[in-house]
Amino acid sequence: MKTLRILIAQLLLVVGIASTLASGGGGGGINECILCGFVADPFPDSLPPTRDWVDIDAANAQSVAATVVQAGNLVFDFSTVIGGQIFPSLPSAPDLLSSNSKFETIAAVAITGGPISEACAESGTITVSGRAENDPLTLSEKDIFDLEFDACDDGDGYIIDGRFTLWVSELEGDPRTDVFRLRYVMWNLDVMIAAGVHSYSAAEDLTLIWNSLAFPEIVLNPTSYPVQLSSQADGYRWSGDQSLTFNADPFITMTSAEGSSFLGSEQLGGSVNYETIVPLQASAGQAPELGEILVSEGDNNGTIHIVIESSASVRLDIDADGDGILDDVQFTTWAALHE
Repeated sequence: MKTLRILIAQLLLVVGIASTLASGGGGGGINECILCGFVADPFPDSLPPTRDWVDIDAANAQSVAATVVQAGNLVFDFSTVIGGQIFPSLPSAPDLLSSNSKFETIAAVAITGGPISEACAESGTITVSGRAENDPLTLSEKDIFDLEFDACDDGDGYIIDGRFTLWVSELEGDPRTDVFRLRYVMWNLDVMIAAGVHSYSAAEDLTLIWNSLAFPEIVLNPTSYPVQLSSQADGYRWSGDQSLTFNADPFITMTSAEGSSFLGSEQLGGSVNYETIVPLQASAGQAPELGEILVSEGDNNGTIHIVIESSASVRLDIDADGDGILDDVQFTTWAALHE
């Protein structure tokens, strides 16, 4: 997973595009869904009610914009770390995903019924239990697994501790090839990730899609209703949909990110909406070179239009009362928002 961490460092430079948080409860839990015969995505179509809106103005515009960027960073960081644990390594691009992926263990539990406990590469353990719902000889749709990480350290610069229940909701193609689409729902998330002096946690429910049907183009798509993310900097309530598109071809370095969601922030004391107007584009290891994000709130219809003019300049167009007339224009950098 060492190259995955390098990839994360490169990809997270383009984050800050598509997450939104709101208050409200998560899914009802895997046991409830088994009892009621759930075969569809457990997340309802309607979004939960938002918290009080943040009043956008010139004084807090940079703080609001930075919160959006940093929350998006956290969503993608968590999704990539957990995705590296779940998704299989691509044979033609093994460096993109973890050599320590637990996919083979999950597949073995599908065949044997488990549970299986194994040591992580450096220290700690992971235990996988569950059952194959359809085909006992391979991973298939509606399979259900419980994953428990006990201070699992695979030498990738972070430690995973906690648990979640995983449901395979969609599988197209063969995950052991380059071409597949794998969709997991993770119930009852209770996971802590520690990387050096930094740590963050995730709770409630999250869906991850890893789509390589157009390989070498690969799309990572996290969706939630909602998920609670906490770091030393802030606590977030995020529900929405975002996607990160990158290319396994080493000669194609451009990455694209976009999405639309709600975001609640403890530090801001309220919620905002935001959506990608122009997908963020970045070369590997560089700040985004272009892209536009619209941040809005519902009380005064105030907006912040985040315009990435270049890798060195970001413009904030601020309309505090939503009348279509700019009240202020400010300039900053992606690095300042991302920190």
